[in-house]
Amino acid sequence: MNSRQIEILLERYFDGSTSLEDEKTIKDFFEMEDIPPHLISLKDTFNFFSSEKKLEHLDESFDKIVIAEIEEKEVVSIRQNRRRYLYYASGIAASILIIISIFINFNPFTSKLANTFDNPQTAYLETKKALLFLSGNLNKGIKPIGNMEKFDEGVTQLRKMSSLSKGMKEFERISTFYETQQKIINN
Repeated sequence: MNSRQIEILLERYFDGSTSLEDEKTIKDFFEMEDIPPHLISLKDTFNFFSSEKKLEHLDESFDKIVIAEIEEKEVVSIRQNRRRYLYYASGIAASILIIISIFINFNPFTSKLANTFDNPQTAYLETKKALLFLSGNLNKGIKPIGNMEKFDEGVTQLRKMSSLSKGMKEFERISTFYETQQKIINN
């Protein structure tokens, strides 16, 4: 069979429109020794298909094992669906409870804002008292931050220690020089 006819069969094969007889013809063509160079790359593919067909099939126990695994996965899937339904239902129930508790504890339709003080002077004094209380507590909270200045002073002292560290490194170099000098002299 010439290479042009095989090319037409291959085109039909890759389109999925070949018959079993055409596929056998292609397989037989690629089992031959004399294959055109432009089709040689397909030889391994078709030889692989032929060699795989010759392998033995799996035994009956394999099918049973696979079916058992599939059935087990389906049970897990049903459990997951139930759990997901339970999560959704509990979320909806919690939302409804929150809405009901808001309307029971805070009814915006019946509560009206009312003046609590008749005298403006009394309202002013109470407001002033509340703001002074707030200011005092705020100052108590800020007071420990003042200790940060002492911390900054300590850090400044430690920076001076870094210059001491530089001096120690220079002294180390001198010490190493002295030791080397002694070794040279003693040898």
